[in-house]
Amino acid sequence: MYRVTFRTRHLPALCATLIAPLALRAQASTPLDAERADFAQWLRTSASSPYAAVFHQPLAGDLVFGPGAQAALSGAPGATLSRTRRGLELRTDEGRRAVPRNRDIPLGAWRIRVSSSSRADVVTVFAPMTTPVDHPGWFPYDADLVIDGELRRPEAPAQRPMLGLDGVEVTGTLAGTFVGRVSDAEVSLTAYRIPVPGSEEAEVTVFLRDGTSGHETYPPGRFVVLRPLGGARYRLDVNRARNPFCAYNPLFPCPLPWPGNTLSARLEGGELYEAHEN
Repeated sequence: MYRVTFRTRHLPALCATLIAPLALRAQASTPLDAERADFAQWLRTSASSPYAAVFHQPLAGDLVFGPGAQAALSGAPGATLSRTRRGLELRTDEGRRAVPRNRDIPLGAWRIRVSSSSRADVVTVFAPMTTPVDHPGWFPYDADLVIDGELRRPEAPAQRPMLGLDGVEVTGTLAGTFVGRVSDAEVSLTAYRIPVPGSEEAEVTVFLRDGTSGHETYPPGRFVVLRPLGGARYRLDVNRARNPFCAYNPLFPCPLPWPGNTLSARLEGGELYEAHEN
């Protein structure tokens, strides 16, 4: 039998050694907690929350708002959205105004957004929310689901049309294959550069399914943006996995699962899902 003896003068250093990793874990979740709280507040209260959407379709001809419009838009102030030689234009009793793409335009208490798509302009209309909504929440933070790995470049450039998080079709550019390890198992996920609406930037993103999909999390999958660490190294933080907008509102079309991005392991991190009626 062995006896281990610690001298009291060594206790402060020993405690610091044992506690430091725990403190780092707690600190790591703090910015994420604030990020999650801000996002949930945006979903509950923003005039352009996906919960507030009442219309989401490609623009085909003039779109009429107010009396005489289709049911979803009949409660809005009277207006007509048109495509002209000079661009998009909104006509109201107060006059005409240009409608920039990828920006929210007020129409009384309503909001209109025209998103640039790879095929057609997509109009999303948001009405004032009258029913309280709540966010389904997240899994608890798990430092083991912060996965650092390598992004292996594709052998040849490739692009494909796909739906972004907001249900608008974009052209994704193949970024490569992210390879890392979680729970002593290797994961290999296809990543695309997906354009950020209203900018010239693109984010390296994976859309994945795992053992929680269809149970605690949204059945089609969740989006995770990879964070560059330098060179070919990237970080996949499953704690930041987000649902597509179709999880909040069935008006938004859902992305199809990306081939090869379905894992059998349960990644218990990121946003949860609770079925709802809209």
